[in-house]
Amino acid sequence: MNIKNQLYTFKATCTNVVDGDTIDIDIDLGFETFAKRRVRLLNVDTPERGQENYSKATNFTKQCVENKKIYVQTYKDDAFGRYLANVFYDTGNEIRSLNDDLHINQLIKPNSKWNESNER
Repeated sequence: MNIKNQLYTFKATCTNVVDGDTIDIDIDLGFETFAKRRVRLLNVDTPERGQENYSKATNFTKQCVENKKIYVQTYKDDAFGRYLANVFYDTGNEIRSLNDDLHINQLIKPNSKWNESNER
């Protein structure tokens, strides 16, 4: 799948990592127009501040996307006004899914309903 050509997929820059599953981004809307948004990773629930693995999950997300160009595939907003999205980043060798990588590296909360997906 070529993520760059998918519907509702935007180029963006991650400007801040709030925690393992929430980031602030500048979305490139084209024609030198940008929008600042807070994004929550779709089907990902990482530990909150004070919980085990909070720092590991947050640092992993920072290492992957902070201050880097990313691709954001949006779906809808949540109760807090954040877009729910899949986030993709370029390692230099391939484009990877941050959402999937947090699951693969077991940096999610165990037994959280927010980690469920029909596609997994």
